[in-house]
Amino acid sequence: MEEFRKERDAIYHDRNPVLKACEALHGYVQSFERELDDDHEVGVRLVSFGSEVRFHVQEIGFSKPNIVTFYGVTVHKEKVQLIQHVSQLSFLLMAVKKIEDKPCRIGFVWND
Repeated sequence: MEEFRKERDAIYHDRNPVLKACEALHGYVQSFERELDDDHEVGVRLVSFGSEVRFHVQEIGFSKPNIVTFYGVTVHKEKVQLIQHVSQLSFLLMAVKKIEDKPCRIGFVWND
C-alpha cells in the first residue's frame, strides 16, 4: 500500500500545474536574487485595468491544486497578499530598494 501511495503522489506531482509553476518561480526568483546587491531585494509590479501595484515580496507559496500566493509589503509598508490562479500567473520581477537594514530574500513554503 505504501508503494502505491508513493507512486500516486509522484504522478500527482508531475501533473499538478501549481507545483510545476512554483518550482519554476523558485528558480527564476533565486536566479534574480543572485544578481542583487545588498541594497536591493525582489519586488513585483502588477498592472491590471490601468492601475499598478508594487510590493516587496517576502514569501511565495501555493495551495493545491491551482492557487499561487505572494506575501509582502507595499512601498508604504502596508501588508499585502496576492492570491492568483496558476493560469493567470503574470508579474514583473524588479529590484527595489530594501526597506529594512538587511535585504529580504524570498522564502518559499518548502524551504527550511
